[in-house]
Amino acid sequence: MTRYELNSDDGDFTVDAVSAGDAYGVTVSGKAYRLKIRPGSSAGTLVAELSGRPLIVTSVRATQSSLELTIGGERFAYRRVAAATRTVAAAIAPTSASPKDVIVAPMPGKVISALVQEGAKVKAGDPLVILESMKMEVAVRADRDCEVAEVLAEEGAAVRRGQGLVRVR
Repeated sequence: MTRYELNSDDGDFTVDAVSAGDAYGVTVSGKAYRLKIRPGSSAGTLVAELSGRPLIVTSVRATQSSLELTIGGERFAYRRVAAATRTVAAAIAPTSASPKDVIVAPMPGKVISALVQEGAKVKAGDPLVILESMKMEVAVRADRDCEVAEVLAEEGAAVRRGQGLVRVR
């Protein structure tokens, strides 16, 4: 999942985007949308289908710290709260040969709860993260005695099988 923290004259917005096949699951300040993007009929434009409604989008100006767009004929200006986007729970790409210092998701699902914090000392078998998969809650447990170096999983995030949840040392 990629998170964008934006500020505009209308206030602050948090935008989370997760690839979902041929579209994206996008949550804007807690409200969920399905977003499909395709090239527009002229250079510099694209068609964004937002929850089934097509909108013509033109990028007016984009820099590392700001973005100006025209969406459906209306102009919008945003400033990034953080200069760069932050990748959440995707620090480790899915792989069957994950690094030994990362506890990974055993299945695709949604992070219900991260049970540990950075610096926590855990023992083999201690639960680290609770995932929901196929309407079941599954505890992802430490595979050895260790210390939590970083929690990569964010509550509410969708994760893929093999995606990093907790970095340990």
